[in-house]
Amino acid sequence: MRLPATSRLILLALLLSLGIGGLFARSIWTLREEAWNNAERTNTNLVRALDRSIARTMEAFDQSLQGVVEGMTDPRVMALPLAMRNLALFDNSLRVQGVGSILVLDPAGNVVMDSEHAVPRKANFADRDYFKVFESGAHTGLYVGAPVRARLSGLLSLPVSRAFYDSQGQLAGVVVGTIRLAHFQGLFEELNLGAGGALNLFRADGVLVTRFPFSEDVLGRSLAGTPTMRNMQAARSGTFTGRAALDKVERLYAFRHVGDYPLMVNVAQSVDSILAGWYRSAWLSGSFALVLMAACVGLAVLFARELGRRQEVGAQLQQAEHDLRTILNNLPSMIGY
Repeated sequence: MRLPATSRLILLALLLSLGIGGLFARSIWTLREEAWNNAERTNTNLVRALDRSIARTMEAFDQSLQGVVEGMTDPRVMALPLAMRNLALFDNSLRVQGVGSILVLDPAGNVVMDSEHAVPRKANFADRDYFKVFESGAHTGLYVGAPVRARLSGLLSLPVSRAFYDSQGQLAGVVVGTIRLAHFQGLFEELNLGAGGALNLFRADGVLVTRFPFSEDVLGRSLAGTPTMRNMQAARSGTFTGRAALDKVERLYAFRHVGDYPLMVNVAQSVDSILAGWYRSAWLSGSFALVLMAACVGLAVLFARELGRRQEVGAQLQQAEHDLRTILNNLPSMIGY
């Protein structure tokens, strides 16, 4: 059945308005994808830069620790006078930015050598995890401890240690050094992730080393088993969206494992912060699209109403003409004349 002209006009206006809405919706969604992809690229680049910086610090510090271990097992170095021996063990390679003192501990955990003092400071660290892990034989090579407040300096630090052994393979001592957490905080504070953003440094087992914004209360807390931690432990690097275990904020995470060290770093930007600009654009574009759609339908309705009125008047005129002709046709010819 053929639709009336007014109905066809209104249907055409509805289709046109839906097309306008579809175009605007597609544009708005494209803007969202662009904002999201840009945030992913930016966060990936930031976490890669942090990874390289932290890896360089760890590599330089580890090489220094290995140098001390080699010196402690070299009879020629140990036979040197005290000043020369300390100079040989604790050379200028230990001047890594953010690094604290280097201590050599005996098998009982007592300090026997100190990079900052010719006469070692008196302290015992047998209770620390970075000592007990070698004492129990559960670990070899480099060990990154949990963040602690250093017993001698009082500064929040990340302890890093290596063990050395005697000719019988028995534990002869542990070399331990610290990297100040303020060093990592300095790196983190240079980045601006907007409201709700966060940066975190973890051990590979999920222990939080430090974060920005800084909170001492959460240092050393294990987040193992949380969804975000499982995602980071499942791959060497990547991005994902998740809700933080500490503050429950939904964020876009970009993460990387730091070189070959048991550390992970992530850059986490709030989803609301990423999409804040897009929300404003979406509201403006959506409002404009609704106005256009309403105007299109409204004009079509007005035009259809006017067309209907014109058709009604035309029909009345046709009826009047028909009536007049009927009257004339039925009159006697002389009267009609």
